[in-house]
Formats: sequence, C-alpha cells, structure tokens
Amino acid sequence: MFPKEEIEPPLDIAWIWHVHTLAPAAYLQDCKKIFGGLLSRSLFPPAKRQRALVNAQQIWAQYYPTYPFEFRPAAAGWTYKCCDITYDLFAATKRQSAFFYQVSLPHYRDSKFLKRTLQRYKQFLHLNRMNPNTFVVPTFDIDLIWHAHQAHPVEYVADCQKIFGHVLDHDDTDTDRGEGSKLKTSDTSTRELWRQTFGEKFAVDGVMWRGHSMRGQLAAMTLRQLHKVTEERFRVEINRVIISWQGRSGHVAGFAIRNSVDLSHPLMAKNIQGDFNTFYDTPSFELSIDDLRNLICSVHVDDGATRKKGARCEATMDLALLVSTLSEEELLKHQEVVVQLKDDDGVSVVNLAFGVRMIPIAPSTISFQLNSTPFNDLTDSPKIASLYPHLGDAFSDPIRAGITATHQLQVNLREVFKVRISHATQPLLSAVHVVNDQDKLLAYSHLISTEQLPLETTVLRECGDQLLCSLDERAMLVKDNRGDAYFIKGQWKKEKGSVSIYGSMAIPAGQMKYTITDMITAKTSVIKVASRSSSFHYDGITVDLLTGCIALDRPDYHQLPAQISLAFSLGILWTFCAPATKSASELTSLGVKSVGSNSLLFLSSVGFEIREHTPSNDYLSTQKTLGASDGALCDTVIVGGGACGGGGCGGAACGVGGDGNSGT
Repeated sequence: MFPKEEIEPPLDIAWIWHVHTLAPAAYLQDCKKIFGGLLSRSLFPPAKRQRALVNAQQIWAQYYPTYPFEFRPAAAGWTYKCCDITYDLFAATKRQSAFFYQVSLPHYRDSKFLKRTLQRYKQFLHLNRMNPNTFVVPTFDIDLIWHAHQAHPVEYVADCQKIFGHVLDHDDTDTDRGEGSKLKTSDTSTRELWRQTFGEKFAVDGVMWRGHSMRGQLAAMTLRQLHKVTEERFRVEINRVIISWQGRSGHVAGFAIRNSVDLSHPLMAKNIQGDFNTFYDTPSFELSIDDLRNLICSVHVDDGATRKKGARCEATMDLALLVSTLSEEELLKHQEVVVQLKDDDGVSVVNLAFGVRMIPIAPSTISFQLNSTPFNDLTDSPKIASLYPHLGDAFSDPIRAGITATHQLQVNLREVFKVRISHATQPLLSAVHVVNDQDKLLAYSHLISTEQLPLETTVLRECGDQLLCSLDERAMLVKDNRGDAYFIKGQWKKEKGSVSIYGSMAIPAGQMKYTITDMITAKTSVIKVASRSSSFHYDGITVDLLTGCIALDRPDYHQLPAQISLAFSLGILWTFCAPATKSASELTSLGVKSVGSNSLLFLSSVGFEIREHTPSNDYLSTQKTLGASDGALCDTVIVGGGACGGGGCGGAACGVGGDGNSGT
C-alpha cells in the first residue's frame, strides 16, 4: 500500500492533506483505520518535490488512468470512494483559508521574526504542559509554528508523547470572538498565565487578529454605474455578417455601416465579389451611446428581378437598444441583430444579420469635484463594526466619542459617490467609507497598528520594509471587493522654514512621506509631498488639496472606489502626522504671511482643522493612559480600547490568535 518511491501529491490534494494533519487526533484515528498506522508526511525542497511529483503521477496513472493528476474544474464531478474519513475536511479547509489570510503578510517569512516565534512556541507548549486543564489560545505567530510542527505528523505525535504523554490536539472549530465567548475568556486567562509564567507580555507586535478578509464581501463597482455620469462609450465588435435576399434573386455588390453624423467615412465597408453571403471578423469601431442610436446600414445590389444595377438600399440600426435592454454581462456576448433593408419602392430586398458584441469603454480621465459637509458628533453610540466591517460580530462595543462627515464626489454636478469620514477617540479609530448611490459600501479604509504590523526593530527586512511601523509612522489599509487593496503608511519629516498659512489653516514646514503598497500587484511606491504643495500625485491619481478635486487618469472602474478611499486616507495620514503649530490667526499677528486666502478644502474634509477630536499624533501625545508599546505612536491605535483589554486592533476580543487547543 505504501509506495517505496518518495511521492508528492498535486497542490489541491496537498492542501487537503495539510488541513487533515492540523487535526492530529482525528488524523491519527483516520490513518489507523485506513492504513493501520500513522501516515507520514514529508515536505520536500523544490527540486526534490518535482521528482516526487513525477513519481506520484506515474503511480496515479496506474490506479486512475481516466482521471487527470492535476486538478481540472471540468473533471470536478468525478468521485472515488476508497475509505471513510471521519474528520469534516470541507469545513476545515474554509477555516484554514481564513487562517492563511491572517499570516499572509511579509513579516511572517522573516527569519528574525520566525526565530522569536519559535521560542514563543516552545513557551506555549510549556504553558500547556503546566496547565493541562486550561484552554490555551495561541497568537497567530505561535499558531503558524504549531501548524508547521503538525505538518510532520509522525514527528509531532512522537514529540507530544515525550512532552505531554499524549497528543496535544489542535482545535480550530472555535471562531467566535464575541463577548463571553470561549476564545475571549480563554484569551484573557492565557495572557495572565503567560505574564505570570514568563514575566512578559503575551501579545507582541505583528501577531494579532486583523479581522476577516473582505474579498467578495463588498459591493463591486460596474462600468455601467460610472457611465451614469460620464459619456457612455462602447467598442462594437461584429464577428459575422449574414446577407439574405427576401424572396428575390440578385447579387449584393457591397455593404457598409456609417455614423449618421459622418456619412463620408464608413465605420465598416465591404466590397463583395461573387456570391458570398457570410463574412467573419469584420473591423470593430468605437462610438458614444448617442451615436449608436442612428447607425446607417446600406447595401449596393444588382437586382435580378428588375435588372437594376448598383441600386442602394438603406435602413437605420439602433444599437443603443441593446444597452438599455441587456445586462453588462449579456452585452459582452455576441447578440444577433437583424436589419431589414428596402428598395426605393419600400419593398424589402435584403436582410443583414449581425453578430454584435458591445464592450463598455472606461473614460480616459475622470475628475471628481468634492462637495464637503461639516463634521458632526457620531450619534446613537454606533458599534465599532459599523466603521470596521472586517471585525464582524467580534466587537459589539459602542463608540463613545466620535465625529463624522459625509461628503459627495460629483461629476458634472451629479453625485457618483458618498465618502463618509469618521474619527473616534473612545476608542481610537478612523475610517473612510466609499458608498454608491444606493448606499452600498464599495470600499473602505481603516487605521492599523503594530498589533498587525511589526516594528522595524523586530525583523531583518528580508521581505521588504513596506509593511513595517517605525516609531512616528501611522498606517491605514484600504479594502474593496478584491480584498486588501492598498497599504499606506505616512511619516512627517520636519524641515527648516516658515509655517504655511492657508486661510485658517497653518501647516508647519516639512514634507509628508508616504509609502504605498498595491496589495494586488505587490508594487510599492514612495511619494513625498512638501508642506507648501497644493496637490499630490500617485499612480494616475491627482488630488488638488485646495479645491478637493480628485482626478484619475485612465481609471480602472474595478479599483476606482479603492483609489478614492486611498486618496482620502492620504489626507488623513497627513492630518495625523503633521505636528501642531500656533493657530493661523496667532501666526498672522506675528507677521507670517498667508500663502492663500482659503483653507485647503481637501484637508479640511478629513478633519485637519479639528485634529483634537481625532486620533492624531498630537492628540495621542497628550494622552498618558494609553500605554504605547516602545513609544510607537502607531501602536496606540486602539480598536476596542479598555473594553477589550487594550492593545492595537484587537485587545482581548479580537486580539485572540488563530486556533485554540483542547489541552487534553
């Protein structure tokens, strides 16, 4: 039954096998039932893994010659029953997919970070051995090493027998982090046990729960929605033209399609030699929705019945009807459109049947005008999760002190998006919500802290430094329907010079340094904005700080809401990082000249002039009860605050690590 050769399964089977080993008690039970003993699992280096894959494929072909070795969706209906596995692997794979999101940040591959984590895992095992009746909960770094240990089931069982006298099971079925849940109460007890046993904090930077992945959970932007306020244009592709005579004989010498506003330049024309009546792969053309309403189809005919040669028949074709009656998905499929052409006497002569596909075209540029509103107090004590949806039901705590403002982004005086800016100081949080005209959330961003990001002193930067936090930086994460979209961190660099006064707004001399990582492409960019700049630019996005206009060059409508959220997040980080100065009126009385008579509208819209009501660096520096870790300002962004036991985006309720254990 056990092959002599080293074998490695394809990726889909390897993943299921790995998930099975993460329930060591169930895996041991299933292996004994199926094989009579524990099935070992080896992890090969790349070159050796390739040889093991070839070996496995050859053996697979002997047992399952009609079923492919590598997974193919078309063959997914194939089933083969060889044994009964008691463990619910389907449910477990979903839970472990959620775990993978938690540990997918670059620092989880850093050797210095992992060396510290290995020591913490050994401490975790010791804590279990000393407290066998306690449900001990790991943080995500510890859980990652625990998973790696279980990936070698024979060695894991042997080590457990030596340490505990039994197999330490790994229970990942408890996922409720709400008030009074097993995870929350166990987290509290684990923290205290850790402190008592090792004299140090259990929660360290970069290892705590960062909420749920929002991939597929938010509304998606469609180009048709964008076209409501911009010129609607389409690329028309005609993959075939079929010509048929209506009860008469004759010959079509040629046909053409013209724009009614420019008849001299046909969009498509074809001269016909012989008796061909079907044509494929004709040229495509681009038109606005208005031009699509009045297309002129014409043919030149030699009528066999009347002996007329070169007679021209015409008819109008309205492709805009397809746009109004079909969905965006249906427009992308070829639809049959039949046009009936008549002669001068009104008699039907020829039918043209087109296979038409309409592809919406995004505008080359789009400019949003900001219509801002004042900030007001958050009313009715909303729950934290109303601003941070990725926390789900983990936080039922109310926001006790906060402000919010809802702005409009308009194109040609028509609203495209609402942008809701919210700040709170009890607990400390900030968020940007971008919603459509139906009030559906398209994208949002939120503050993150060192409970999700490591300090630069705890890693070797082997995987880059874009996702690290230094002592005076602040960071935000942008999410949309694709999942994590952008990571942004900001840091103010002081420079010599005078304060810039814009209306009632005073901005100190210096520059704002942003590090922006596109989480989809993994591309990182650094941009620097001087304090006297009136705009900033990033990857086709231009923000006018004075007017609040946001311009996008060749926008991708899929990521447009995330780009809007990114723009406002850059403004929030500027607001939080810029140091305090004297008021504009005080500086003016001291002889400082104004740069402009108006405030920077964009910075006003994110709360620059009321920073004392936001979790800005200035506000945090006045608070002495927050207990920042190592003095890091970004570590004091407390989601949940004292109600959840402190810490960054977590505290006791959401600071819980990935999985627990039975301790038996």
